[in-house]
Amino acid sequence: MTSTLPDHASPAASLPSVDDRRLARGCAAGDTRVFEEIYQRFGERMKSVAWGHLGKASDAEDAVQETFLKIHRAATTFTGEASFSTWAYRILVNTCYDALRRRKRRIEETNLDDTTETAVRTAPSVDDTKRLALRRMLDELPEQRRTVFTLFEIEGLSHAEIAAILGITEGNSKWILFATKKELQQKWTRRERP
Repeated sequence: MTSTLPDHASPAASLPSVDDRRLARGCAAGDTRVFEEIYQRFGERMKSVAWGHLGKASDAEDAVQETFLKIHRAATTFTGEASFSTWAYRILVNTCYDALRRRKRRIEETNLDDTTETAVRTAPSVDDTKRLALRRMLDELPEQRRTVFTLFEIEGLSHAEIAAILGITEGNSKWILFATKKELQQKWTRRERP
């Protein structure tokens, strides 16, 4: 479901919709029916966005669960400057950033020499190898670039929606996507050279 972002040109458009206020009030009150409704409306896309950032289904599910807790705790702070869905996606993206930072710290703290591999691996297919290479390239990008790329190319959000979620301008979102695509293309080309 694609959300409609408010038109900030008119003063009335900056007010939260009746539905957005209802969702925020229900979350603040801990109304399970409202949480179920939000999950039905946004849950699959939230998992997809989280998976795009974190790369593992279990981590994505954890991030979505954590996001719902944060939405409950922060619902009283919902101002309606953006739609409820945009506000929720912003919380999700920030939750993914937190998870990535925690993951990076854990990796740095783990002594890689002490780890042993016990699973038997099969030879990866060409598609698996390319997918993993792309995943590594995306993981190497700065958070904002990876987020813009994922939200636009994988999730199909518009630049207006991305701008509202990340708190940047629409033009900035377009520039970041252009620069990210160019960088990924250059890395891919270098990777394919013998």
